Amino acid sequence: MQKFIQRLLLSHFYVDIILFIFSSCLLLIQWDSLSIDHRLAYGLYITMCLHQLEEYRFPGGFVWGFNKMLFNSDQPDRYPGNRLSAVFVDIFAMFLAGPFLYWHYTPAMAMCFALFAIIEVLGHFMFGILALRRYHTQGKETIYFPGSFTSWIFFAPLSIVLIHELVSTSLMVANQWWWAIGCLIAYFIIGFAWPTFGFINRDTPYIYDEEPREGFYFKKFTNEK
Repeated sequence: MQKFIQRLLLSHFYVDIILFIFSSCLLLIQWDSLSIDHRLAYGLYITMCLHQLEEYRFPGGFVWGFNKMLFNSDQPDRYPGNRLSAVFVDIFAMFLAGPFLYWHYTPAMAMCFALFAIIEVLGHFMFGILALRRYHTQGKETIYFPGSFTSWIFFAPLSIVLIHELVSTSLMVANQWWWAIGCLIAYFIIGFAWPTFGFINRDTPYIYDEEPREGFYFKKFTNEK
């Protein structure tokens, strides 16, 4: 069973690639029939695919940095965040949001996407400041943190324009706001907090064991063994 789960977790990279290609093709094929807000929602979803690739592969090291910056972990490749919790959170979000984007689109869901993206931008800004404070003496000069590029270059402008579009066209009536905020809160409880804290285990076999363990970005600032 453990070996099977390991294989599933390693599929994270391919899931992001497949969803990126599939969503990009749908967006381009349906472009003329989509509203502006729907196109922007597609843009945020596609960006999330790239965002996850940046966090875990190019340059990678997000979980390592998360564990180190927030918890000063002595096992940042596995504790408290690990591959199982990270992949569950990300894949759950993508598979949950996909059907609403493709077949059951609503302005409330688009607002949910936009607010989530704003949280990502603010979160990576905070992580970047913590990393700069920790590693500035080792040569770190910016507040970049794995995932920051896609957050700043794509999430920030797309989410701001989407919120403006939804509000200026009066697509967000009172019940739509409550639905969007309620779904976002439910996701953070069920899709983020529960797996993040529920899968904490110092002896977990589900670690980020690719080399370098810190990811290619943090490797140049760390001499820790």
